[in-house]
Amino acid sequence: MSAWYELSGTARLRRCPEVESILEELRDLRREEFKVVLADAGDGSIEVTFRGGSEFTDAGADELDGLLASLGRHAVEPAAFTGLFDDELSVVPLDPADWSAPSPCGVPVLGLVR
Repeated sequence: MSAWYELSGTARLRRCPEVESILEELRDLRREEFKVVLADAGDGSIEVTFRGGSEFTDAGADELDGLLASLGRHAVEPAAFTGLFDDELSVVPLDPADWSAPSPCGVPVLGLVR
């Protein structure tokens, strides 16, 4: 069974080959229904805006969420992608403090004090 999944958000990420690879996977996932827009944010980082909607199965929505969440270790600051899946709120947080291993982009990830 599938349901409509609408998702959008913006995040600042460190520019590196791993981020480019993940973004390419996101572009290929549903090229016509979802847009990945990049803007140079300076300091070797990029601002990524992701938005769109399409029919997804639960497994397909989980795959999309996983790809977006994998960008968390490369985030310059916490962000979130939000939307609706089957008329229920969906949130995919990007929090660099949630990753225990350093980012492969060569910049150590420091936790946030809350």
